[in-house]
Amino acid sequence: MKLDKKEIEKDFRNSIGKLCEAVGPSGFEDEISDLIIEQLKNFDVQIERDVLGNIIVHKHGQKKQKVLVAAHMDEIGLIVRHIDSHGFLWMETLGGIAVQQFFGKKVTVKTESGHVTGIIQSMHPGRPDRCTSMPESVHDFFIDVGAESAEEAEKLGIEVGNPVSIYYPTEFLGKNRVVAKALDDRALVFVLLEVLKFFEKTDDQIPDFYALFSTQEEIGARGAIVATTNIKPDYAIALDMSLATDIPGVQERNYINELGKGTSIKVMDKLSTGVNGIISDRKMVSDMKRIAKEYKIPYQIEAYSAGATDASFMQTLNGGIKSGGIQIPMRYVHSYEECDVRDVCATVELLYYYLCNLSS
Repeated sequence: MKLDKKEIEKDFRNSIGKLCEAVGPSGFEDEISDLIIEQLKNFDVQIERDVLGNIIVHKHGQKKQKVLVAAHMDEIGLIVRHIDSHGFLWMETLGGIAVQQFFGKKVTVKTESGHVTGIIQSMHPGRPDRCTSMPESVHDFFIDVGAESAEEAEKLGIEVGNPVSIYYPTEFLGKNRVVAKALDDRALVFVLLEVLKFFEKTDDQIPDFYALFSTQEEIGARGAIVATTNIKPDYAIALDMSLATDIPGVQERNYINELGKGTSIKVMDKLSTGVNGIISDRKMVSDMKRIAKEYKIPYQIEAYSAGATDASFMQTLNGGIKSGGIQIPMRYVHSYEECDVRDVCATVELLYYYLCNLSS
C-alpha cells in the first residue's frame, strides 16, 4: 500500500496537540495511556496493560518474525517533595531536566482529583534579590499555586508525591514546524498509532507486530525492559527523538541532525559512558537505508555518543535482540521542543515500509 503524505500530515496536525498536552511525567502516565487506548478502540488488535502501565498492542501478522516497536508515553517533569507552611511546593525532578527550564514557567500539578495550575519561581526572582548566577539545583525553585498555607494547598488536592508537568502550549510555526511540550516522545507515539492505522487498511504482509507504548523511559527505560522481557521479540525498534542541533552557536561539524532533512536512522548512542548505549544491528541499519532510498524517503544518520532510548536497554535482553532506532530530529529537547512535520511524515513512511519489507 502506498502511503499518502498529505493524510499523515493532516492526522498529525489534528492530533499532536491533544497527545502533547496530556499530563504524563514518568511513573504517572495514566492520562496519556487512557488517550491512546481510546484512539485504538476500533482497531482489530489485542490490547494489554501490564504491571508497569505499558500499553502492549498486538497485531497478528502473516510473517513469522516477532517485531516490537516502542514509543514511550512519559515526559520529563517534577514531583512534589514538600509543602511548606506558606503553601509553596518544593520539588524533585523526574528525568533529565536542566534548571534553566524552570524560571517563570507555568506548571500543572496532577492530583487525585484533577489539575492545579501554578508557576515556578526561584529564590531570587528579580525583586527584591536579583539572581546573578545560574542556580545549580531544583531545590532553588518552588511552585506557587496561589495558596496561603499548607492547609489551603492541601484543600486544592495537592499532596506530597503529586507529579508536575511544565506547560508549553502546542503551536505551529511557519509552514512546517510545531512546538510543544513532550514532543519527546508524543510525536513518536503519533507515528506508532499512525502505522497501526495503516496496518488496519493494508493488504501488505506484516510481521507478528507488537506496538509498545512504554512507561518510565525518561528514568531508565523501566517499562520497555519489563515488556520486552515478557514479549521476547526477534527484532526491537525504539521510536524516539534525535537532537537537531542546527541552531546558532553550534558549528556545522557538530551537527547531529537537522530539521526538515528527513527521518533519522540510529547507528549508535551513549557509548561515551560504556553503559546502556547501543550500536544498532548493522543489517537493520542497512535495510532501513535501502528502504529509504527505494521509497525516496529523506533520511539522516544519528551517530552520537550520548543519550539513550528504549532500544539501548532492549538490545541485551533475553540473550540479545536485533535492535535499532528510528527517530524524529528535534530542537530544544526537554524544554519547548520543536520538530518538522515533514520529518514526522518521513518517519511514518520509513517505519511502515521497513516493517512491510522485513524478511528473515
